[in-house]
Amino acid sequence: MQVQIASDLHLDALQTKFPDSPALVPAPNADLLILAGDIHLGAAGVDRFADWPVPVVYVSGNHEAYGRGYSETVSEIAQRAQGTNIHYLERKAVELHGMRFLGCCLWTDYALYGDREKSMEYARETMSDHQSIVREDGSPFGPEEALAEHRQAIQWLVKELATPFRGKTVVITHHGVSPDSIHERFRDHPVNAGFLSDLRNLLPFADLWIHGHVHDSFDYRSGGARVIANPRGYPLNLASAQRDADLQWENRAFNPHCVVEL
Repeated sequence: MQVQIASDLHLDALQTKFPDSPALVPAPNADLLILAGDIHLGAAGVDRFADWPVPVVYVSGNHEAYGRGYSETVSEIAQRAQGTNIHYLERKAVELHGMRFLGCCLWTDYALYGDREKSMEYARETMSDHQSIVREDGSPFGPEEALAEHRQAIQWLVKELATPFRGKTVVITHHGVSPDSIHERFRDHPVNAGFLSDLRNLLPFADLWIHGHVHDSFDYRSGGARVIANPRGYPLNLASAQRDADLQWENRAFNPHCVVEL
């Protein structure tokens, strides 16, 4: 089984100037596309991939909820995906080709550096998530809400991973799962605690773990699992680009035809 992987396409950044820019090009011989979050605002990512030539497994990220409620966004995407070739996973599993795919946004536990309270306050002050996403009552979606989402995700993941399965297990999250997914230029930066958690204790229970969010590419092994991130990131020259073909993307290592064999 050939699986195409991408995340952080940030089509939301293009919707004003290049709304019809191709979202992605199907990889030759791919049997499945996995999207690991930050694809488009709200459920617009479903619309862009609803007619993809192969099934799509989609986990949303933080940016899908920008300018709206987080719970509302999750419900909207799930509803829009019904009846399409998209399997939207938010604390849900799907079995395809004899393999199980477990998916959730994940968020983080803010415990990467050992001082959760300090990391949460740093995230509140510096990360746009907590100004751009709201709760059901209209108040900001703060680090406390993100932590609550993370804890629910971990509880669900632990239960699912402990359930015996004869085939391979693929986990898809938007947020990262290991300090090994920190690029050297961000080593020890306080923002990392808001981007990933140290979940290396869960990696032995997965064959492949796919994530996004960090805007750098990774492909390594840890705890017996292969960990892959293939994010495109933000367009750096959006203001000056005359055509979408002229866009320069944040992650120069992004591979639009990233394919792994399972």
